[in-house]
Amino acid sequence: MKTINLNEWKSRFALLFISASLILVTSCNNDDATPDFSPEEIEDANVDAIEDSYFDEGDDLVMEGFASTDSEIGGRTSSDERLACATLTREGTKEAGSLRVDFGSGCTDPRGNLRTGAIVVTHSGRWNVAGSQWSIEFDDYSVNGTQIEGTRQVTVESVTDSLSAYQIVLTGGRITWPDGRVATREVNRRREHERNENNLLDRLIIYGTAQGVFRNGRGYSIEILERLIYRRACVQEGVIIPVSGVKLIKHGDRELTVDYGDGTCDNFVTLTNKNGRTVMYEVKNSN
Repeated sequence: MKTINLNEWKSRFALLFISASLILVTSCNNDDATPDFSPEEIEDANVDAIEDSYFDEGDDLVMEGFASTDSEIGGRTSSDERLACATLTREGTKEAGSLRVDFGSGCTDPRGNLRTGAIVVTHSGRWNVAGSQWSIEFDDYSVNGTQIEGTRQVTVESVTDSLSAYQIVLTGGRITWPDGRVATREVNRRREHERNENNLLDRLIIYGTAQGVFRNGRGYSIEILERLIYRRACVQEGVIIPVSGVKLIKHGDRELTVDYGDGTCDNFVTLTNKNGRTVMYEVKNSN
């Protein structure tokens, strides 16, 4: 579902496609259709994207941290707005070592997101060379009071002038919300970063699956039926969602298909339940 808030990168990677801002979904003149959609289904579709965004942003922050510290092995502060008050500490060598992205007791970015704790990554091989591997863990890390836990294994599959591909496996994913509710998440996905002629990230392409338990206690499994695509040009127009792709969310015998559109830069998403009823929603931000 189009519920992932996107921010531009400030470094050579140029574009943060997935951020931890919370997104709410509101109906778009479809009141006659909504009775076929339970509140739980709507929450499932919305919360799925929110939970995904917290973990995906960890990858983005690590990549920004690696890029910022490549020229200097040691401690320094990044110029990226999300890391403006964080400390980056790089140890070891470019071939093997660690990176700590530390937000301390509280670091608020210009968009008002408060992060605490640290993201810690160890790597084998140069971080941006095919065949290298990273292991990302969260050390008492939270975003806006929501605590994130788990281990994220990243394998760099290929790197060319125009496209970088990564295999990502999340195990032990756990999110504790400010109200004490807990969600779990396991992910196996492929991410492709497609760059333009200026070597700036132009499109993010995601395939794969996820499973776990939402904070409302509903177990789920997710499959991306058609690759999810985020476009830089649409972000610059204020579109904060994927522009195309289809995702299937299953809970027991219930199914919900989330259609992100045909590539048009807009903020609308179409949901279809197992009964074939369809409703369109407009995606809006809420911090």
